[in-house]
This record gives sequence, structure tokens and C-alpha cells, in this order.
Amino acid sequence: MEYRQLGRTGLQVSLTSLGSGGPSLLGQTHGTTPAAARNLITRAFDHGINFFDTAAGYDESETLLGHALANIPRHNFILATKYSPVDESGEVVKAEEVQRSINRSLDRLGLDHVDVMQVHGLEAQHYQQVLDIHLPVLQDAQAAGKIRYLGVTERFENDPLHEMFSLMVADGHFDTFMVGYNFLHQTAERLLLQSAASANIGIIVMVAVRRTMANPRRLNETIADLKTKGLLAHDAVPSEKPLDWLIHEDVDSIPEAAYRYVLEPPAVSTVLTGTSNPDHLDANVAGMAKGPLPISDRQRLQALFGNLDLGLGD
Repeated sequence: MEYRQLGRTGLQVSLTSLGSGGPSLLGQTHGTTPAAARNLITRAFDHGINFFDTAAGYDESETLLGHALANIPRHNFILATKYSPVDESGEVVKAEEVQRSINRSLDRLGLDHVDVMQVHGLEAQHYQQVLDIHLPVLQDAQAAGKIRYLGVTERFENDPLHEMFSLMVADGHFDTFMVGYNFLHQTAERLLLQSAASANIGIIVMVAVRRTMANPRRLNETIADLKTKGLLAHDAVPSEKPLDWLIHEDVDSIPEAAYRYVLEPPAVSTVLTGTSNPDHLDANVAGMAKGPLPISDRQRLQALFGNLDLGLGD
């Protein structure tokens, strides 16, 4: 396993990390058990994974993860969770709710502190209110030892040009940023990664592989839609199995190619993979261990999709 520094936190995190959100929710969408979650976490540690991401809003993921980590020495893992900054009506929540969410997360995880507390899916329109209302609460929790570092996650499908990052990187309050980045959605390469490196912001990649890259039918439909809209030349890739050219002697699958695409930039600290299947986790780790894609594959993907800013990939 390769380890990289999570920006100015100084934390050394595994390049492959395990998320408990996405379509799987750590297996909750198809009836996982605490024992199954524990087996998955054990497999992750076997591979050298030390960074785990969850959220208050991922149903019972915090509880499942907490049970799975209960007998693991605290210094052996780095844990990030999130709180929701707005309620169901779209209003920024009160400071008291932020405090309750922090304490509830710690209780569900069975921990006395988390390494990174992230503002979950923050949009630019709410940023100043979050600074005014929530930041003092977060900083108090830091002073009390409940939180080590602060981060923000974007709503990438609504913010393809990363306006949220542009705001947060300018003021220095937050140490990490979770960005939607994949070979269909490359705007982070143009608009974010260099600035993140300059500011020493730890970059956590989400949506490297999600529904589109993992589902051949959905991928075919996405490519066909780009052609119909004139965003991709009709002869740029085949109509059937349009990206199977990525599969060759060095690349076993399109999901593997997708993971290997996003791990290349040095500004990337860690890449989340979400699964409840230990064998699936094995394959993801093995693929990423091969390192970046062959340069010719990467360049072709950039030529095909590098001009898009549509938030694709989910």
C-alpha cells in the first residue's frame, strides 16, 4: 500500500481508502450485518488501508464502522466523518444541532475523537452562514479534543466547477476537501488540484468509480447521450462497449482504469472506494497497486472528456 500525506494535517493516509457511503452504504442497501462489516474492515487492514470515511447521514454506517473498529488500537486508523450543515428544508442548521451531531457521531463510533470532521455536501450559497454559525462550534470541539482537523465535502453534481473549493481555499479554515473526480469529470485537474497543492489542502477523491463506471449499460447510455448532444464525436469511440479499449494486458477492467486515472496527480492524498464485498475490495486494491494508467490511455481519456464540466460519473 502506498501512503500519502493528507495535506497540512501531516497524517499519512493510505492511497486506497474505504468509504461507507455511496450506493452500498457499507452493505446496508442489501442487508449487511455487523459481522460482515467487521470482516470487511479486517480485510481492509490486511491490505494496509488506514483511512476510513463515514457520515452521520449514511444511515447506520457510523455504528457499523464503530463496532468493526472497536478492538483496533486507535493509533492504527484515521477516521473522517461528516455532519449535515442544512436541514431538509434547505436551511442552515443551528449551532446546537452541530454540537449534537458531533457528540452523536462520537457515541455511534465509540470514539473520543475523530481525525477529520467534514461539512457534508456544502454548497457555496451556504458557506458564509456555516462560517458564522458553525465554525465556532467546530473550533470549540477541536479545543476540547473531539476533532483534530476540519474538512469540507462538495456536492459535485451541483458544483462541477468547484465553486465551493474556491471559497474555502481562500480563507484557510479547513484542512481537507473531498472532491468528485473521475475520467468523465476531470475539472479538478484544471481548476482545483494545483491550488490545493499550493495551499497544502488534503484532497480526498470521491466518485472515482460509482454507478456509471461500474455499470456497462449506464456507461453506454452516458456515452450515447454525449454523442447525441454533440459533446463527443460520433466516431470518437464505438457505440457498443465504448471504453473497452481501456482493457488490455495492463488493465483488467474499466473500474480499475478509473481508479488508476485519479490516483496519478500528486495533489491527491487518498481515493475512496466503497464496497461491502471483501473480494471486490481485493480487486480494487490490487488494481490501484499497479499505479497510474499507461500514459497513452490517460492522454486519450483527457482528449475525449477533458473539456466536459457536467458532473458525470454517479
